[in-house]
Parts: sequence; structure tokens; C-alpha cells
Amino acid sequence: MVRYLLIFCLFLSGCSSLQAKRRVESFKIKELEASVSDIRAVISSVVPIGVRNVSGNGREIFSKHFNMADQNRYRPAGDAVERYYVHFVILGDRRPYDLEIIVAHEKRVLRGDTFAYVIDYYDKVLARDLANAIQDELAKRREDRNIIDDFRVF
Repeated sequence: MVRYLLIFCLFLSGCSSLQAKRRVESFKIKELEASVSDIRAVISSVVPIGVRNVSGNGREIFSKHFNMADQNRYRPAGDAVERYYVHFVILGDRRPYDLEIIVAHEKRVLRGDTFAYVIDYYDKVLARDLANAIQDELAKRREDRNIIDDFRVF
């Protein structure tokens, strides 16, 4: 009987851990009061080299591959041995939105006869720096906002 109770408890604890977890390697900005279009515009202005790909619904944005030249200076990666890219995900179906930022460091490895890129690690420090830049830019946009010109009837 004790064995069945132990198995049942382990089963319940396993089921509770299957809930949607925040990715450990990501940095998350919670409760952004801006619209999705404003958040996308800020991401486009903050992304290091430029936008590579946007999902169909506009909620996932991938940056082009880049390398770190100096602190806060980026250059295009091209076919470099090591490179980074940023993955932005806008979460939520209405305001306030959450923004998840994932910075992946890729390394080029030989697979068979060709080279392929594999994710080496996730850079949480660079993700935090980008999150700070996004929050600063959103704060600037709120100050520069013209309520009369930005009002839409429909």
C-alpha cells in the first residue's frame, strides 16, 4: 500500500511539473502596456543588425546573425565560426503583454561533408542588455507621444 501511495505522489509531482515553464535561458519583460505594433517597432529599432524573419502573426521576431565587435557594437556575422542571434517572442493575447528575449550563441561544426551551426549556449547577459534598451525606448516613446495625432477613430 505504501508503494502505491509513493508511486501516486511521484505521478502527481510529475504532472505538476509539466505546466508551461519559463525558459531558463530567456530573459522576460513582464506587463508591457504598449501595443503590439509599438513593441514590434521598438524591437526593430533595438535589434543589433536587423530583422531576419518575422512569424506570420508578427509575435516572433528573429534578428540577423551578428558578432560582438566591442561592447554594444555589433557587426554582421556572415560565415563566422561563432555567431549570435536574438529571438523575440511577444506573449499574451491582450494588454499587458510579456516579452521573452532569447540570445543564442551558435558555433559552426562539421557534420559529414558540410558545416552546420549548433547552439552552444544562451547569453542571458546580452538578453538583459537588450531588454533594458527596449524598456528605455518604450519609455521615450511614451514621452514623445502625441495623443491627438495618434488617436484613431476606428
